[in-house]
Amino acid sequence: MTYSNNRNALKSRLAKHYGEKSLSAAQLNALTKLEEKASDEDAVPRSYVRRTGMAMAAMLMLAVSVWAFWYKGYDYNAISAEIAYNHNSQMQMEVLSNSFADIDTYLNRLDFALITPTRLPVEKWNLLGARYCSIDGKIAAQLQVQDLDTQQIYTFYQAKLPQGVDADLNEVVMDIDGVSVALWEENGLLMGLAK
Repeated sequence: MTYSNNRNALKSRLAKHYGEKSLSAAQLNALTKLEEKASDEDAVPRSYVRRTGMAMAAMLMLAVSVWAFWYKGYDYNAISAEIAYNHNSQMQMEVLSNSFADIDTYLNRLDFALITPTRLPVEKWNLLGARYCSIDGKIAAQLQVQDLDTQQIYTFYQAKLPQGVDADLNEVVMDIDGVSVALWEENGLLMGLAK
């Protein structure tokens, strides 16, 4: 499921949830009594009513702002743009090997262990080499892989999941600067494939 599908599903669930809410007869009665009290000049000073109304409006604005910030989700464009830039740079690999274990040993400054991704099975993809790179300001692995069917070379990335990225990210695909970038999560790592 893509990010936009998740967003639309959440919107529809929130609209349904709040659309079903209504005041009970007791709450409506209490609200009517409060309104009558507010209209009686001797019962409640107008300044108190204004202050209460303004405080409620401020709380509502704060709630909407917090919800909008939370609902916005993670901006995958920034990571995809960084991956597209690294892919277009065509930097030379620091180590040439077809073994994830060899590359993991060479790239010993990574604070995670490289994994063999399930979406790039060894019978269909050949690992060519690797180098260090940066994703979201953190050290990451940039690997070169070859599709054995088409012989096309791709750039493949592994990094720790950045703060705010869904731990169950299924797949996000974006086209940036002529590069198709697919992002997904696997074993707690962010995976990126650029072609």
